[in-house]
Amino acid sequence: MWQIAAAGALLLLANAASAAVSAEVILAPIDVAEANASVFATPLAVRDATVYTVNVEPGPRPVKLHDFGFHTVVRKGERSPDGHWSWRSHLLDADTANDPYHTAASIGLDRDGFVHVAYDMHNLPWQYSVSAQPESIDHFVFRGQRVSAKARWGSQHRRVDFPAPGTAAIPGTQITYPSFFNDRDGRLYVTYRYAVRPARTWSERLFSGGLARYEESNRSWHAIGGDVTVGTDDIRLPPGRSEYVSRPFISEPGWWVYQMRLAFDSENGMHVAWLWRRGDSGVDQNFASYAYLPPARDAAYDATGKRYQLPIDLAAASRVAPERMAELAPDGLYSPARISVSEDGHPVVALQSVHGPRYRSRLADGHWSDPEPVPNQAFEQHYDDQGREWAFATGLTVLRRNVDPSGRPTSDWRTVYKGNARDGTALCHTRAVAAPADSATAFYLHANVLVDGQCRDDRVTLVRLSEE
Repeated sequence: MWQIAAAGALLLLANAASAAVSAEVILAPIDVAEANASVFATPLAVRDATVYTVNVEPGPRPVKLHDFGFHTVVRKGERSPDGHWSWRSHLLDADTANDPYHTAASIGLDRDGFVHVAYDMHNLPWQYSVSAQPESIDHFVFRGQRVSAKARWGSQHRRVDFPAPGTAAIPGTQITYPSFFNDRDGRLYVTYRYAVRPARTWSERLFSGGLARYEESNRSWHAIGGDVTVGTDDIRLPPGRSEYVSRPFISEPGWWVYQMRLAFDSENGMHVAWLWRRGDSGVDQNFASYAYLPPARDAAYDATGKRYQLPIDLAAASRVAPERMAELAPDGLYSPARISVSEDGHPVVALQSVHGPRYRSRLADGHWSDPEPVPNQAFEQHYDDQGREWAFATGLTVLRRNVDPSGRPTSDWRTVYKGNARDGTALCHTRAVAAPADSATAFYLHANVLVDGQCRDDRVTLVRLSEE
């Protein structure tokens, strides 16, 4: 009998591998502004058959670099039973800065259905709003920190002066790169970079990695990290106070934290990847690190299973394939790091060399595999719950292969969809969000439009990827 069962399992895998994939444009291309360009933002969120997206779009007049006047717009799309998509939009901010790769917006949904948006920040206090009603974009409540026009202008011209603790709903100040993630239970998390010592000189502000979890019970954010006590030389405190406690997840004097990404395994364990940069800000990073948080715990562990003391410092942080990545990327790493995780919790980290291809390395038994090129240099890869791994590359080229629970391949990569300009699916810079497991949809995609081989940063579309 076991032979029959095994044969049946293999047949199911073969059928899964060969299932036809189709793509449907659900939001026709829209014009977006230069400031919509990013590698960190999470511009897409999904709930049942409803899709939310946020983008920086042109305003009524041209906006010079580091000037203001772009629009941050939230959109909500709903699919009717007959398959028709209808869209509504809401202008969230009418004075967004023209700061490409920094002031793009991220969107997330909590378990009660409220829509969270973080936007228009480059070393600013939190600019953050939440919908007034669940699953609605008609009205938003600002839960960030108001900033004067003069201070905003200064932040765009290397005059960042926000020395006091942040007063927004999310901890921290001088925020950049906010990204939202949901775990397997729908709980909402946010990652970001912030200044632990915001009153110091620029190089001494301790730009650290922040990680926070949203609690629906009291509509508040809880920082996950370790206590760092700072004094009046580090932060501007009200009279009578001599110290303040910050809770970064990652922090090291003289080093900046970039691109914290989260992925969750089938048991809801959290896997975290991030990049380090020595000395100051910039597009090239030195190396990548990794942490694991067991389900429902705020304790973190390195790649070998050793518990970190939070915040994670440079000496303790386990590095992703350090020797080989140093050889493969001698000039450093570019920002778009990505992490995915197999059914039983084996993470794969994809890294971009500054002057070369993307590589991926898998963690097993406390060791990182020899990095291999990412298939088709795909911007993102994801595991699904059916024993398959997906990759989304420029084209749009969608690749898929079967894997065992540990993520080891049991078939070769094969192209299951190829985009084309005729139906609007020639795409690039793809961001993929898995659809609910009980739907016919596999993924929803947010992407830029590809025209004559050139990626158009000024055009964005949304696509529904389904299996037939």
